[in-house]
Amino acid sequence: MKVTLWGVRGSLPTPLTNTGYTEKLRSILSQANGADLSNSEKVDAFIENLPRTDRKIVGGNTTCVSVQAGNTLVVLDAGSGLRLLGQDLMGGSCGKGEGEVHLFFSHHHHDHTNGFPFFVPAYIPGNTIHFYGIHPKLEDRMVGLQVREYFPVPFHVMASKKFFHQLESGKTHEIGGVRVTPARLKHPGDSYGYRVEYRDQVFVFASDSEYRNPTEEELEYYADFFRDADLVYFDGQYTLVEAFVKEDWGHSTAMMAVDLAARANVKKVVIGHHDPAYPDETVVSLEDQAREYRDVMYPDAAVEIVAAFEGDVYDLGE
Repeated sequence: MKVTLWGVRGSLPTPLTNTGYTEKLRSILSQANGADLSNSEKVDAFIENLPRTDRKIVGGNTTCVSVQAGNTLVVLDAGSGLRLLGQDLMGGSCGKGEGEVHLFFSHHHHDHTNGFPFFVPAYIPGNTIHFYGIHPKLEDRMVGLQVREYFPVPFHVMASKKFFHQLESGKTHEIGGVRVTPARLKHPGDSYGYRVEYRDQVFVFASDSEYRNPTEEELEYYADFFRDADLVYFDGQYTLVEAFVKEDWGHSTAMMAVDLAARANVKKVVIGHHDPAYPDETVVSLEDQAREYRDVMYPDAAVEIVAAFEGDVYDLGE
């Protein structure tokens, strides 16, 4: 499986500001003093050795993750990052009207659906879009995103073929050798994570969930969902202080990701659904704090912790 992050912000799209861009330039130029930048190869080498927050940006698009498993494309959530995925897909079978996309929803808050009206493959005749969800009346929810008062193109005017699949929490659904199992998470209006399995590879998508004061039974439920995963995408939007202040808002911390990952023998956790107010440096500092927490609380745990950056790709077959 190849997992690609197309959007990793929470709540609303957050473009890089002029102030943020200037700060990045200042940081980069301060490191260029004395560097040999006399040709493109040396410039590339200089860029490659910059810290991650200077070399890349966390990104401002909201949640969208794709999983390519063999010939099957699974997409998890349709935040604004879906627009970028759609543009990429147009270079392949979707651009010929021969594409097939399997789109799963954790829930239908705006930041997880606002990219679909701009998903170009859905406008191409011949393409097939499968919609999956646990919430009732999935088709009505999708149609409601594009009523004329709020968007000029109604949902069913989009020329692709569309099919809707009602899922049950805890029941595995198979698509072309890919097994997808939903699990209920704690979030206002309910949210669902997905365990995606292909051959011997496991990816778990667990955005928009809160784990406040879990019982032992609840901890074991979540640990079973994460068990032995190669990669987990985890909602770590809050600092520890914010998690106490914002009870019942439906988000969690990177420290809780460490607790569950250590318990469930997870190989790697990617912390995403970043707060839109946080600059890149803050996002990476939370990653560093989570590593320190792991080293203190679980010194024998092998789990790797990394902050989600838009455009990151994880090949679970490597």
